Amino acid sequence: MYVRAGPTTDLNKNTEWFTYPGVWTTYILIVFFSWLIVLSLFGSSPGTAWTIVHLSHFFVTYHFFHWKKGTPFADDQGIYNGLTWWEQIDNGKQLTRNRKFLTVVPVVLYLIASHTTDYQNPMLFFNTPAVFVLVVAKFPNMHKVRIFGINADH
Repeated sequence: MYVRAGPTTDLNKNTEWFTYPGVWTTYILIVFFSWLIVLSLFGSSPGTAWTIVHLSHFFVTYHFFHWKKGTPFADDQGIYNGLTWWEQIDNGKQLTRNRKFLTVVPVVLYLIASHTTDYQNPMLFFNTPAVFVLVVAKFPNMHKVRIFGINADH
Protein backbone atom coordinates (compact mmCIF):
# COMPACT_ATOMS: atom_id res chain seq x y z
CA MET A 1 0.00 0.00 0.00
CA TYR A 2 2.74 2.47 0.89
CA VAL A 3 5.65 3.27 -1.37
CA ARG A 4 9.02 2.84 0.20
CA ALA A 5 11.26 5.80 -0.57
CA GLY A 6 14.78 4.76 -1.39
CA PRO A 7 17.86 6.92 -1.29
CA THR A 8 18.04 9.47 -4.04
CA THR A 9 20.34 8.83 -6.97
CA ASP A 10 20.69 12.55 -7.61
CA LEU A 11 23.87 13.86 -6.02
CA ASN A 12 23.16 17.45 -7.00
CA LYS A 13 22.04 19.31 -3.86
CA ASN A 14 20.36 21.92 -6.04
CA THR A 15 17.88 19.43 -7.50
CA GLU A 16 17.73 16.45 -5.14
CA TRP A 17 14.97 18.03 -3.04
CA PHE A 18 12.58 17.56 -5.95
CA THR A 19 12.91 13.76 -5.66
CA TYR A 20 11.53 13.71 -2.11
CA PRO A 21 8.04 12.31 -1.45
CA GLY A 22 5.34 14.95 -1.14
CA VAL A 23 7.04 17.61 -3.24
CA TRP A 24 4.44 17.42 -6.01
CA THR A 25 1.59 17.75 -3.51
CA THR A 26 3.30 20.69 -1.83
CA TYR A 27 3.87 22.35 -5.21
CA ILE A 28 0.17 22.06 -6.11
CA LEU A 29 -0.89 23.30 -2.67
CA ILE A 30 1.38 26.34 -2.99
CA VAL A 31 -0.23 27.18 -6.35
CA PHE A 32 -3.75 26.71 -4.94
CA PHE A 33 -3.09 28.78 -1.81
CA SER A 34 -1.49 31.46 -4.00
CA TRP A 35 -4.79 31.62 -5.87
CA LEU A 36 -6.71 31.95 -2.60
CA ILE A 37 -4.41 34.75 -1.45
CA VAL A 38 -4.73 36.64 -4.74
CA LEU A 39 -8.49 36.13 -4.70
CA SER A 40 -8.86 37.47 -1.18
CA LEU A 41 -6.32 40.30 -1.27
CA PHE A 42 -7.21 41.81 -4.63
CA GLY A 43 -10.92 41.04 -4.52
CA SER A 44 -10.81 40.06 -8.16
CA SER A 45 -12.87 37.53 -10.02
CA PRO A 46 -11.73 33.88 -9.87
CA GLY A 47 -10.64 34.01 -13.51
CA THR A 48 -8.54 37.10 -13.01
CA ALA A 49 -7.00 35.55 -9.91
CA TRP A 50 -6.10 32.39 -11.86
CA THR A 51 -4.55 34.54 -14.57
CA ILE A 52 -2.46 36.41 -12.00
CA VAL A 53 -1.34 33.10 -10.47
CA HIS A 54 -0.59 31.66 -13.91
CA LEU A 55 1.48 34.68 -14.96
CA SER A 56 3.26 34.79 -11.58
CA HIS A 57 4.01 31.09 -11.91
CA PHE A 58 5.37 31.78 -15.40
CA PHE A 59 7.72 34.56 -14.29
CA VAL A 60 8.97 32.71 -11.20
CA THR A 61 9.49 29.33 -12.84
CA TYR A 62 10.99 30.74 -16.02
CA HIS A 63 13.50 32.75 -14.02
CA PHE A 64 14.48 30.02 -11.56
CA PHE A 65 14.08 26.92 -13.77
CA HIS A 66 15.17 28.15 -17.21
CA TRP A 67 17.26 31.31 -16.77
CA LYS A 68 19.47 31.14 -13.68
CA LYS A 69 22.48 28.88 -14.07
CA GLY A 70 24.62 27.01 -11.58
CA THR A 71 23.98 26.07 -7.98
CA PRO A 72 24.21 27.98 -4.71
CA PHE A 73 26.53 25.30 -3.34
CA ALA A 74 30.30 25.49 -3.65
CA ASP A 75 30.99 21.80 -3.09
CA ASP A 76 29.98 20.80 -6.64
CA GLN A 77 33.25 22.24 -8.00
CA GLY A 78 31.40 24.33 -10.58
CA ILE A 79 30.32 21.39 -12.75
CA TYR A 80 26.77 22.80 -12.96
CA ASN A 81 27.75 26.43 -13.61
CA GLY A 82 26.68 26.33 -17.27
CA LEU A 83 23.38 24.52 -16.63
CA THR A 84 19.98 25.85 -15.63
CA TRP A 85 17.96 24.12 -12.92
CA TRP A 86 15.81 22.45 -15.59
CA GLU A 87 18.93 21.04 -17.25
CA GLN A 88 20.19 19.75 -13.91
CA ILE A 89 17.11 17.87 -12.66
CA ASP A 90 17.17 14.09 -12.94
CA ASN A 91 20.83 14.32 -14.01
CA GLY A 92 19.76 15.67 -17.40
CA LYS A 93 17.57 12.68 -18.31
CA GLN A 94 14.64 13.65 -20.49
CA LEU A 95 10.94 12.74 -20.11
CA THR A 96 11.19 11.63 -16.48
CA ARG A 97 8.19 11.76 -14.14
CA ASN A 98 9.44 14.99 -12.54
CA ARG A 99 9.90 16.68 -15.90
CA LYS A 100 6.47 15.56 -17.09
CA PHE A 101 4.88 16.86 -13.89
CA LEU A 102 6.59 20.24 -14.27
CA THR A 103 5.44 20.40 -17.89
CA VAL A 104 1.81 19.56 -17.08
CA VAL A 105 1.47 22.15 -14.28
CA PRO A 106 1.68 25.26 -16.53
CA VAL A 107 -0.64 23.64 -19.08
CA VAL A 108 -3.25 22.92 -16.41
CA LEU A 109 -2.87 26.43 -15.00
CA TYR A 110 -3.37 27.81 -18.53
CA LEU A 111 -6.51 25.74 -19.02
CA ILE A 112 -7.94 26.78 -15.65
CA ALA A 113 -7.10 30.46 -16.19
CA SER A 114 -8.45 30.47 -19.74
CA HIS A 115 -11.64 28.59 -18.88
CA THR A 116 -12.47 30.73 -15.84
CA THR A 117 -12.04 33.90 -17.93
CA ASP A 118 -14.28 32.42 -20.69
CA TYR A 119 -11.38 32.54 -23.18
CA GLN A 120 -11.80 36.30 -23.47
CA ASN A 121 -9.20 38.92 -24.33
CA PRO A 122 -7.05 40.34 -22.82
CA MET A 123 -6.57 37.43 -20.41
CA LEU A 124 -6.18 34.87 -23.19
CA PHE A 125 -3.65 37.18 -24.84
CA PHE A 126 -1.52 37.10 -21.65
CA ASN A 127 -2.00 33.43 -20.78
CA THR A 128 -1.22 31.92 -24.19
CA PRO A 129 2.33 33.27 -24.72
CA ALA A 130 3.21 32.41 -21.12
CA VAL A 131 2.26 28.75 -21.47
CA PHE A 132 3.83 28.58 -24.93
CA VAL A 133 7.20 29.86 -23.69
CA LEU A 134 7.23 27.56 -20.66
CA VAL A 135 6.26 24.43 -22.57
CA VAL A 136 8.68 25.06 -25.43
CA ALA A 137 11.49 25.68 -22.92
CA LYS A 138 10.80 22.23 -21.46
CA PHE A 139 11.00 20.28 -24.75
CA PRO A 140 13.77 17.66 -24.85
CA ASN A 141 15.05 19.24 -28.08
CA MET A 142 15.64 22.50 -26.19
CA HIS A 143 18.06 20.89 -23.70
CA LYS A 144 21.10 23.20 -23.46
CA VAL A 145 19.83 25.29 -26.39
CA ARG A 146 20.15 29.06 -26.13
CA ILE A 147 17.97 30.79 -28.74
CA PHE A 148 19.87 33.58 -30.51
CA GLY A 149 22.63 33.09 -27.93
CA ILE A 150 20.53 34.69 -25.20
CA ASN A 151 21.79 33.61 -21.76
CA ALA A 152 24.68 31.73 -23.39
CA ASP A 153 28.10 31.41 -21.84
CA HIS A 154 30.67 33.37 -23.79
